[in-house]
Amino acid sequence: MARAIIVGGGIGGLTAALALRRLGMRICLLECNDRPGTGGTGLTLWPNALRQLERLGLQEEIVAHARPLLKGEVFDQSGKPLAEVDLSSIEARTGHPLICLREADLCRVLLDALGEVEVCAETTCFSYENHPDRVVAQTSRGVVEGDMLVAADGMRSRLRGQMLETDPLQYLGWMTWRGVARLPGGSFPEGLYREFFGRGSRFGIFAIGKDLVYWSGSRNGPAEAGGPVGPAHRAEALCAFAGWPDPVRSVIETTRAEDLVRSGVYDTQPLARWSDGRAVLLGDAAHPMTPDLGQGACQAIEDALCLAECVVAAATVPQALRAYERQGQERTASLVARSRRMGRMRQWQHPVMARFRNGLMRSIPPSVLLKLFNTR
Repeated sequence: MARAIIVGGGIGGLTAALALRRLGMRICLLECNDRPGTGGTGLTLWPNALRQLERLGLQEEIVAHARPLLKGEVFDQSGKPLAEVDLSSIEARTGHPLICLREADLCRVLLDALGEVEVCAETTCFSYENHPDRVVAQTSRGVVEGDMLVAADGMRSRLRGQMLETDPLQYLGWMTWRGVARLPGGSFPEGLYREFFGRGSRFGIFAIGKDLVYWSGSRNGPAEAGGPVGPAHRAEALCAFAGWPDPVRSVIETTRAEDLVRSGVYDTQPLARWSDGRAVLLGDAAHPMTPDLGQGACQAIEDALCLAECVVAAATVPQALRAYERQGQERTASLVARSRRMGRMRQWQHPVMARFRNGLMRSIPPSVLLKLFNTR
């Protein structure tokens, strides 16, 4: 029985593990944290991702962790309305809703579906070696061998660095604070997405369920060092968005330190390769993108199902990985570029450009605005 080494226990790695296990492959999951599926805040799942999760028989269970987003409202920094969008039309058009949920909830569903597999927690994969009949992973706990290696080790993928012999990440000029917060009862309607545009800054709030929201605030500035997120970074966010309309301050204040993430926004130009012999990149390791289309997790899920399809169709593992690479590059290149363009427009800082952006938001028909987020 073929064995797949999955490096990374996030959404992409877990979905790949599940899809490949259903083909009859043995799975060895390498996770640097104490268990898979840890960390993260919230995310959106669009119909293209829910279609793939439906193929795995998981859509109903996943949607149960959220309420469909039904309405979007856009304001300027002072609270003046700019646009209103009917998000319920997404389900009417595609048969699948747009939802926002906690990353931990999605990972829990994937882990439960995956069942009993070999998991090596607190294990870092440093490198890999290709051989004609196997791939060998060098890890902090020794050598692991398999028939293929899937590098789902995130935006700062160590294995991508080995494959490309360079670091392709480019900082786009803004930092984000993201979190999940439980608000006072009835203070934020279910099914609502609300976004505020400032000059070189913005703040978005997504309803997950009753009084539970995911939020994201972005501000132009130099890339700053990472490190553990704690109360100091919550204070940073409060300072960055001081004076913004309600409920911006309350969602930041009610976010626990363990539910807060602070990071720079990065992406890459399309990578020359995603595969090398029996090793392949998946998710953010292959195509990091800005969060502006809400497609990061969605594309990782699509990657996983595409990989499984290619494994079934190809005669050898290297052939399967090259086919997956071709299909994935074609699918994601335009999305990464579109997300980058949208992010830069949202972050316009010059007062003339910010006013122009806000004017566009007021003048563009809501149906046209929603088409900017369309995926196939």
